Amino acid sequence: MLDTSIREECAAEPTGFANSHEAYADLQHHDGHGPECRRYLAAHAYVSAQLNDD
Repeated sequence: MLDTSIREECAAEPTGFANSHEAYADLQHHDGHGPECRRYLAAHAYVSAQLNDD
């Protein structure tokens, strides 16, 4: 059975990241959760935006 705490964490709207290290940590932690994981999507967008700014 799926751990409900993971689903609740993934469903919560992220409030932002302090820096790219925090975003990378979330990206790794939520990798593989799928497109319904808001934390993964937010981290991916943050990291992608940082790469485009360089």
